[in-house]
Amino acid sequence: MARDLLTRFPVVATTELDVARERVADRYCPHGLSLARRGGRLDLVHNGTAVGRDVAVNYMAYGDEVRITPGRFTNFYLVQLPLRGRARVRCGSRELVADRHTAFVGSPEEPVDMRWSADCAKVVVYIRRSAVEELAAATDASDGHEKGSVVFDPTLSLDRPAVREWLQLLWLAIEQLEAGSGLLHTPLVATSYEQTLISALLAVQPNSAGTPASVDVPSRTVRAALALIEGDPARAWRIADLAAACGVSARTLQAAFHAELGTTPLAELRRIRMDAVRRDLLEADPLSTTVTTVASRWGFYHLGRFAQAYRDRFQELPSHTLAR
Repeated sequence: MARDLLTRFPVVATTELDVARERVADRYCPHGLSLARRGGRLDLVHNGTAVGRDVAVNYMAYGDEVRITPGRFTNFYLVQLPLRGRARVRCGSRELVADRHTAFVGSPEEPVDMRWSADCAKVVVYIRRSAVEELAAATDASDGHEKGSVVFDPTLSLDRPAVREWLQLLWLAIEQLEAGSGLLHTPLVATSYEQTLISALLAVQPNSAGTPASVDVPSRTVRAALALIEGDPARAWRIADLAAACGVSARTLQAAFHAELGTTPLAELRRIRMDAVRRDLLEADPLSTTVTTVASRWGFYHLGRFAQAYRDRFQELPSHTLAR
């Protein structure tokens, strides 16, 4: 049987239904929880931690077959990925079976009713509703209209290549946390990671936000955003904050970057920070500084990928730059 995950971050372990219901509600929302068979025995293990302001990763196993009826999530999205066992889920008018090949994506306004098998254990990713809607916003914040809720297709096929890349990003965080690294809990890294994870989910999983319409945004909007990033690259920039400073929505800003530069605000932010890493490495004392320290300072949380991206950009490894 697969081992429990995130044991450094225990939330609750209990055999009492009332305790389980109360403690899990503290992390998510009020919900119904009952054993699905007479004589069943609950054995809940729930571990988890926030990455930053908008994302938390969790491991959950109830130890017996249970029915969970949260109704609507209201303020958050949940991505549930079974590591073993399965869960039968009714989400709105849809029904699905979540297992090792299919995950479940729950959206705030879709009523949910779940039945977990006795052997079911899941990674559960909590994403704050406002963070998703800020990145998916189709209208400018200045137009006076309320942003609509984004509804994901609840069936997330884990065998799709693009989804496997999203899973690699998720497992990167879990591996860092499992190893006891505090890197993901630093503001710059946490913000960069959360923005990337949420943006990637919006890109790979069908949702009601759809594809942004073509926009006619002046080049000065892109220039203004770049000036803000270049002026304060150490700030824990969120795309919504950057867009608000430019007077447009997050989706409009991203569409403008794509039209103007063929890239994204996050990619440009990484490029500018990569330049800052190189500057710091060239100025650093190799006897008292490490590549890891400098890369982490600028929000690069996957050192292997960072080293490859650095080499692609500067035609040398960061360790060679530091040794100069």
